[in-house]
Amino acid sequence: MSSLRLESVSKEYSMGDRLVRALDSVSLEIQAGELVGIAGRSGSGKSTLLNLLAGMDRPSSGAIWAGNRNLAAMSSRELANHRQHTVGMIFQFFYLVTTMTALQNVALPMAFSGVAASQRLDRARSLLESVGLRNREDHLPAQLSGGEQQRVAIARALANDPEFLLADEPTGNLDSATAQEILSIFKELNAQGRTIICVTHEMELFSGIVGRFIRLQDGKVAN
Repeated sequence: MSSLRLESVSKEYSMGDRLVRALDSVSLEIQAGELVGIAGRSGSGKSTLLNLLAGMDRPSSGAIWAGNRNLAAMSSRELANHRQHTVGMIFQFFYLVTTMTALQNVALPMAFSGVAASQRLDRARSLLESVGLRNREDHLPAQLSGGEQQRVAIARALANDPEFLLADEPTGNLDSATAQEILSIFKELNAQGRTIICVTHEMELFSGIVGRFIRLQDGKVAN
């Protein structure tokens, strides 16, 4: 299992004639097996940090280490492989394919990885069962509640057995009771040894499951 480490990472964006620094010389480390919350106000750099860890964007400067692999030095193909196999992403708005059943949504990442059809369907069924949705595998997203859609999204994120789960406001669209159910799944996955990083503005809600919070303010790690 690998750790994640950022060394003096900055990310800048051009907005018209203005240069915006979303992250400013951030250094931090997340150990393998941790469940960490990334907190901060809107615009503090939370989602930018998550996108960099996922290999969805590149830093303007600095190094991002996933084990002994520096994401900042990877080719586009290597970053695509990182996104496909090393990280699993979970989003606030689920982003399920609306024309696919729950089973097909979970199996989809494995199809891109070249897993045989019978194997990926068997694994997808097992993953749906692990999040309590075996009896909903033939339902389309529109036939599922928000909490059920997020469970499908979690199962999909686990499809290629990633080292890290990265969740961006995973309870933001859920009521409090359903949010607690999703957090229980995260807690169980973490107990199994999965490294999980959750971006959230709901610190009170997450305080019962995360080992620690990393707080961002104006693109920097707050003291």
